[in-house]
Amino acid sequence: MAHLFQYWLFLFFKFLLEHLPKSGREGFLNLIVQLLYLILKRYRIVVRKNLEIAFGSNFAEQHYKDWAKRCIRNLLDNFLIVIENLNRTPEEVRNLAIFKNREKIEPILKEGKSILFVSAHFWHWEMLGAIMASHFGKANGVAEKLKNRYFNDILYRSRAKFGIQPIPMKGAIRNLIRAIRRNENIFILIDQAVNRGQGIEFPFFGTTSIHAETTNYLSKKFGIPIVHVYISDIQQGKYVIEFEEPIWGDEVEHTIPKELAIIENRIRSNPTKWLWCHRRWKNLGDIYR
Repeated sequence: MAHLFQYWLFLFFKFLLEHLPKSGREGFLNLIVQLLYLILKRYRIVVRKNLEIAFGSNFAEQHYKDWAKRCIRNLLDNFLIVIENLNRTPEEVRNLAIFKNREKIEPILKEGKSILFVSAHFWHWEMLGAIMASHFGKANGVAEKLKNRYFNDILYRSRAKFGIQPIPMKGAIRNLIRAIRRNENIFILIDQAVNRGQGIEFPFFGTTSIHAETTNYLSKKFGIPIVHVYISDIQQGKYVIEFEEPIWGDEVEHTIPKELAIIENRIRSNPTKWLWCHRRWKNLGDIYR
């Protein structure tokens, strides 16, 4: 019943967002951010601790309140993209993209093999996924199901209409292998922490974290490239998409530090756009209490 109530509440907010003028919608979203900031104490705690780890305690003390609000706003913006994409066509989404350096991937596109497109929870990741699938064909993405089945259905429909095939966390490797054997692309966000025993330890922002080996394993096994891709700017309502140089799977001590360096450099280029409210260093113990 609680999930159904949340869904009704969502429909109400969806109605408001779709009918408010742009200026009114911005004010409404800012109000929601303020309310959620007051309600979600755990977000404030997580953001503060993450900033301490990444930039030091003095920086965290000065900025955690503002950055916690920005993190909530990033989540709301992506939620809004999910809603808006329900009413967009693949052609409309394709026209929202400006590729800054597509020449970096043209040679591997011509090979016709799978590509491991990799990104992070950075800026408008929901739009990035839709753009990548609408431009480069069906993309298989690993995603954990939401607890609320009504929200999960909305998220699924919003992604599937552009060619994103969700793969559940359980049995993900097996399904990713099947997709690669069909020469389908993979789109995966790899910046979140994994549990001990499910990954390997490497420094991230100078502090040990546990990182999944999935992309390196698949790249090495099938000889396919890892291509990091990010939204780097928004110009006149269009999303500027930037590719990093392709990486090829090797020993984990070579590949994973390269990937983490790319992610960290991208975050440092525009740090408030990252999802700082995620428990990235949960391997350090009960630091988020």
